[in-house]
Amino acid sequence: MEIYEVMLDSKQYAQLKSMLIGDRKGDFIRKIPISGNDLFCDMIHEIYSPVIDGWSTLEIVLKESDKALDLLRFMTKQIFPEDENYFVRQIGKNWANIRLEKDCAFRIYKIKEEGIK
Repeated sequence: MEIYEVMLDSKQYAQLKSMLIGDRKGDFIRKIPISGNDLFCDMIHEIYSPVIDGWSTLEIVLKESDKALDLLRFMTKQIFPEDENYFVRQIGKNWANIRLEKDCAFRIYKIKEEGIK
């Protein structure tokens, strides 16, 4: 299994943390590798959940989810550098059955921001 180590700025880090479900949020905080399949399923579920809950449409969700989609593309690009939209295209298409062909995991770090001097 390949482990990808990814550096996120504080906004990306907080956003990804809010997208993860249950134990994966704890693993994320403790820098324990998270299965790529679990990570992307959580992200897609979070983006798509307003449609599932019935209070929005896919078109509206995609228009209003700029930052979440940008983060999804950024994370996707780590394993598919030539196709950052690999998972974006799968939103709305049996998201619960998304499977990643690569056996990989992610360890996420937050970039330490220097104070203003």
